[in-house]
Amino acid sequence: MVPSSLAQPVPVVKVSRHSRGFTQFKMLALLLELSRFTVVLWLRFPRLQPEQKLREIQCWATTVLQILQVEVRVEGARPAPGVSLVVANHVSWLDILVLQSQLPGVFVAKAEVRRWPLIGTMAQVCSTIFVERSSRQSARRMVDHTRKALDQGYSVVAFPEGTSSDGTDLGVFHANIFEAAIQARTPVQPVTLRYFNSHTGLADDTVLFIGDTTLVSSLRKVLSSSSIRSHVHLGACIDSSGHNRRSLANQAHQRIRRQLTQQPQGLLCD
Repeated sequence: MVPSSLAQPVPVVKVSRHSRGFTQFKMLALLLELSRFTVVLWLRFPRLQPEQKLREIQCWATTVLQILQVEVRVEGARPAPGVSLVVANHVSWLDILVLQSQLPGVFVAKAEVRRWPLIGTMAQVCSTIFVERSSRQSARRMVDHTRKALDQGYSVVAFPEGTSSDGTDLGVFHANIFEAAIQARTPVQPVTLRYFNSHTGLADDTVLFIGDTTLVSSLRKVLSSSSIRSHVHLGACIDSSGHNRRSLANQAHQRIRRQLTQQPQGLLCD
């Protein structure tokens, strides 16, 4: 596929943290890229095949991370070929960009994301599966939509905790989403996400999106930093056959929680 001019990412110009207008420059570049991709979504997406849509999303996520100066490093097993249910711990809204840059797919998101300015519209066009966590009917629809997406050739990415945390431990997994993997006979790809300060090597709380933190205040903190490094650990895929949803959720939970206590090693790429 030869991308049109609309599909070309906004050029990324590296700016020193101590340069004048550091945060303002990144914000402007981010707004331009969001605007560009919104046009791509409306004009090009309806005509693209699934793999082409995922390629566009992956390119966009990579570009936004470059603008935000977020470094991504990957370790662990190579992703299995084909479709899978990708499940990860949830730390920040940056998780979505990081995962889309490495394992592009359809996301499962809480229903309120649909109401976020611009982001909600983009999420809907990208076929995001929305779910009301407190509604059993919504959860059943989410399972059905997830299975259909898997059957149509899309990987589906979800945060089974249902909320974000500080990244030091892992909350209980909601098991509903795993039923879709069993029905579609697809493997589960466990992924562990952690964020470090690239200068100190210590855990970076700049990215945390917990408690009363708003999206705007979190975005400001991320924009003002140039030292965020995301570590992505790809666990070995779990065969969904022979499992029920709870046993599958428990195995994925154990693998991610175990990885949270280990030091990053064996990087696949910088």
